[in-house]
Amino acid sequence: MYCEVCGSEIVGKPARSLVEGAALIVCQKCSGLGKELPGFPERRQRTARLGSVPSHTRTPIESLPKAVEDSDLIEDYPMIVKEGREKLGLSQTDLAFKAKEKLTVIQKVELGKILPTMRLTKELEHILRVKLLAPRSELEVSTIPVSQVGPRELTLGDIALVKHREPENK
Repeated sequence: MYCEVCGSEIVGKPARSLVEGAALIVCQKCSGLGKELPGFPERRQRTARLGSVPSHTRTPIESLPKAVEDSDLIEDYPMIVKEGREKLGLSQTDLAFKAKEKLTVIQKVELGKILPTMRLTKELEHILRVKLLAPRSELEVSTIPVSQVGPRELTLGDIALVKHREPENK
């Protein structure tokens, strides 16, 4: 610990002093420069409590089951959630309460503005008795021999299969 007036290391017990309106921690030499303040309060040593239980315990974060990790959310989830809710006669507020989620989150899920978390997806599947997760299909990688590609470089479009959406009729 260093003296806040002269900057030298404090050897022994530090003193508190009021120097020009500021309460400072000073060495014994500089303690006479201002008005002496009462000493530091005695610190109580913390005693280790044996056998004590913490007031709250953390639940370990469980990893998702393998089946859930290998699943994807289906594309028309907003429509399925809305129809499932209406089929059970629940309002958005009731569904939000049952799913332990905010009303705005349920509204945005039904509109398709946000993707529900895995926890919320499983909760909605349970409450609404619908299927929102589908098994993740393996990517089919076409094996095109390099000799067929010709002199040009191999591109991502040559390898990946791209799904094109059908244009919507308006």
